[in-house]
Amino acid sequence: MSKEGLYVVDGDQKAPFLRGMITHSLIARGLSFQDAYDTAHIIRDKVRPLKEITRQNLAGLIQSVVEEKFAGRYQKKIPKAPPTVLVEARETSFPFSKGVLSQSLQAAGIEPSLCYDIARDIEAHLLEQRLNQVSRDQLRRLTYDALIRLGDKSSADRYLLWRIFRLDPNTPYAQDTEKPLAILFGGATGTGKSSIAAEAAHRLGIHHVLSTDAIRQIMRLMFSHELLPAIHASSFQAWQEEGGGKSSVVEAFVEQSRRIAVGVRAILERAVQERTSLIVEGVHLVPGMLALEDFRDRLHLIPVIVSTLKRRVHYSRFPRREKHSGQRTADRYRTYFSQIRTIQDYILEMADNHDIPIVESIDLEETLPEVLSVIAGSLREKLGLSRKELLERALGKAPQRQ
Repeated sequence: MSKEGLYVVDGDQKAPFLRGMITHSLIARGLSFQDAYDTAHIIRDKVRPLKEITRQNLAGLIQSVVEEKFAGRYQKKIPKAPPTVLVEARETSFPFSKGVLSQSLQAAGIEPSLCYDIARDIEAHLLEQRLNQVSRDQLRRLTYDALIRLGDKSSADRYLLWRIFRLDPNTPYAQDTEKPLAILFGGATGTGKSSIAAEAAHRLGIHHVLSTDAIRQIMRLMFSHELLPAIHASSFQAWQEEGGGKSSVVEAFVEQSRRIAVGVRAILERAVQERTSLIVEGVHLVPGMLALEDFRDRLHLIPVIVSTLKRRVHYSRFPRREKHSGQRTADRYRTYFSQIRTIQDYILEMADNHDIPIVESIDLEETLPEVLSVIAGSLREKLGLSRKELLERALGKAPQRQ
């Protein structure tokens, strides 16, 4: 976040104002480092009283400052800002943004740098065609065709699916999108749930990410140790609070999860009331324990279990967590590693019994596309869309090139 509270607005996106990025862009356009650096400071000082500025106005400000400061010295080297292409959407319009388009492509599980390349190529096409406005449907078709040319039909379909799911409430397909989306990432400690949940939220544009550990912490403040001892320990240590032996690891974990399930259900009820999509992650999201069928008609609920089957890989995760986990030391996780594995075995068994998808987590960059694919597949099934219907709804009719 910008320490000064200065922001650049691009459509419905808002990003921090960064002098470094302006300096870099000016160097790329022909200025020396010192001139670019000094110019970025001047621009920052002009933006500061405004608190925020649109991308288009910032481009104009940069151009005017350079022309005034250097009196033509860089005139030949610095091109004027490209014309703005407006995207028309029903009763409103907004400037075309490579960043916004790139973000929507990332939801389809496409690698971020490739997303930006596709968005840049589409912008170049629009400018080459001298188009100063384009409909949202036309932009969607151009993006879909670009993905098809890359031979990535699955990603192209996922891109269209997320566009349909995010349609405005007044569109003909609003009946499909009224229900909010709730994604539940379950799995044992150390499988990478938190990292996957955070990155999936970023890719999908979901702003609410909650942890069952946070729910447990709130419940600990509300209920004393004497009243609910199980919630006053980590999932893999709850058996000690219950006074049992190692054979009761699963029983104590199940008891803790049942208590916390009450809080999870309350959060889902709130999401229904506020029509807010969210992600919940945590070890306590045990398949079959939350009675998710109660929400079937009110939420698009997608549970996913994250696992790490290889013991060596799983064990190696804990030293890395030590740097960011405060009192959570790596030694503590190593000490209770067998209990953590026992809990994972139980969660995987329950996932298999309830037909919940399981994703193996080894590396975030490799795992995330698979996770997004699973989520998109589940959502498409819930919306009841065949591929033909998906193309017709998103593009008007199936394109010729497939």
